[in-house]
Amino acid sequence: MRSSQVSAGVPHRSNAKERDGRSLKKRNYRGCQLGIVALLAILVGGDTGWWAHRGPQPATQIFEAITYGCERLETTREGGGLLHWVRIDLTAPGIEVYITSLDPSATAQGWQYRLRRIEDVMEKERLSVAINGALFTWNPGWLPPMSGDLANGVETVVANYVISHVWEDTYLLWFDDHLTPHLRASKPPGAELAVAKWGIGGQAVWLRDGKVWPGADDTTDARTAVAIDQQRKLLFLAVAESISPRRLLQKLADLGAKEGMLLDGGGSSSMAIGKHAEGIPPGVLYGGGRAVATHFGIRAQRLRAPRKS
Repeated sequence: MRSSQVSAGVPHRSNAKERDGRSLKKRNYRGCQLGIVALLAILVGGDTGWWAHRGPQPATQIFEAITYGCERLETTREGGGLLHWVRIDLTAPGIEVYITSLDPSATAQGWQYRLRRIEDVMEKERLSVAINGALFTWNPGWLPPMSGDLANGVETVVANYVISHVWEDTYLLWFDDHLTPHLRASKPPGAELAVAKWGIGGQAVWLRDGKVWPGADDTTDARTAVAIDQQRKLLFLAVAESISPRRLLQKLADLGAKEGMLLDGGGSSSMAIGKHAEGIPPGVLYGGGRAVATHFGIRAQRLRAPRKS
């Protein structure tokens, strides 16, 4: 029979485990408390908190040549929730287009890109506004996409004259040396690739000549769309929480867009506003949780200070 006596100065093993367990629980509880406090600070953090980014806002000029608006859509069978949109005047001085270029560390391994989150792209590339880009696949595809994962684009992308590849099922929004936007309702891209400086591939060019095709998809999901008015050299970017392609493209038509299409959507949909924006806190407006292969953005000049009379 074993003695139950404990040697002086040596704790009983089960008591030690109990104390260690209580200590671990306290640390975990404390960590949860700190995590909750940090989350609340983010959610209600005044001008820079997530909550401050979420809400309707009338059309507001946030940079030179960039106007932002946010509308809470009435819920219908074609969706509802917030719609964020941006209109860019491509004729303004200082406007630059950004589209993700091929990543040398990825191409060296037989891939094209490394996945990145929109907030990281905004900071590194010093963008004024950005949205997610084209459809993509990643490695390993059976796990959720994470920053740094190797990836390939599904659709054609052009970044500073460099063509990623040509996919037969791609519609291409592209820009020439003068930033004139082009979007034709045919695929695949052809002769335009010889003169395109920037281009992003997408699907469903259902906005044509300012009218939405009546047969456009009416199913709801998070969506990202781009549109243009070539004659006025205007570019439109839009992201919505839950909306049908038909309703989203109609909203862009109401804003003055003439041609438009969808980019990657669902969990990839995201929009962010850069530092030095006026009238809206900078940061991610929607999405951003998923790292993606390509982003589409604009650099613009800060608003000039109002002149004193």
